[in-house]
Amino acid sequence: MKGFKPSAPFLLLLPAVIVLAAVVVVPLLLSLYSSFTPFRLTRPETFFVFIGIRNYLSILSNTDFWWAFGRTVLLLTIALNLEMLLGLGLAMLVEKATRGQRILRTLMMFPMMFSPILVGFQFKFMFNDNIGLVNNALQSLGITQDAIPWLIESHLAFIAISIAEIWSSTAIFAILILAGLLAMPKEPIEAARVDGCTPWQTFRYVTWPFVMPFAYIAMTIRSLDVARAYDIVKIMTDGGPAGRTELLWTLVARTAYSDGRMGMANAMAYFSILLSIAFTVYFFNKLAAARTQIGAEW
Repeated sequence: MKGFKPSAPFLLLLPAVIVLAAVVVVPLLLSLYSSFTPFRLTRPETFFVFIGIRNYLSILSNTDFWWAFGRTVLLLTIALNLEMLLGLGLAMLVEKATRGQRILRTLMMFPMMFSPILVGFQFKFMFNDNIGLVNNALQSLGITQDAIPWLIESHLAFIAISIAEIWSSTAIFAILILAGLLAMPKEPIEAARVDGCTPWQTFRYVTWPFVMPFAYIAMTIRSLDVARAYDIVKIMTDGGPAGRTELLWTLVARTAYSDGRMGMANAMAYFSILLSIAFTVYFFNKLAAARTQIGAEW
């Protein structure tokens, strides 16, 4: 080290590396280590007791964890598919607009500007069984006479959470797909019309293959968001009733802070990351295949 002279780029990057290590790497390593301990917040000395993979083995037989895992996958499947369909429809409508397209694009982005906590409070009020806008509208229209317990009955609560998630994030799909539609050359569409293709055939074989990579990019982003959904569920139902809307990260938070079992919670968290990694790899493979197909056909 006597003759070591750090270069200027190294010295310039060193503060950023130290900060990143302090706020990212060190907490990650500590949380990973604690997942191999029986660490409890009420018993700090348990942080230094190493128990190996016992927490991970306990997860495999934890029915609450697997129910939460299944609900998370179900929410992810419902949200991604409906958001893609709604976003595709919005993007195609905006792309067809001849006037005010910039205003429509701005309005389309409004739901993204609300924080998830605010969205949770907003939809919690809307689905309130006594003063909520949804029940008041249904009763005013004569569709139902009794108040519907949206956030009390388990299946209805899950539907309400899904609606809140879809409303807040459909704009991501709409914006990315609209970018694909605006970047798409018009010659193939005109050629398809000259060849006598129907509007559905033009969309199915010309438009959709081109915008598919943009849809997969949106799916990758949203899969990470939904897989770690917490704020909206916490505000609307707090995992209730009776844990019937508990998702992975609400279960992790309850295990860590309500039960005080931080070691088990960290093990659940690292186990849950596998879900995010799996969906990310899947959509990246789909994205690569779609790009290859476009390169071959266009």
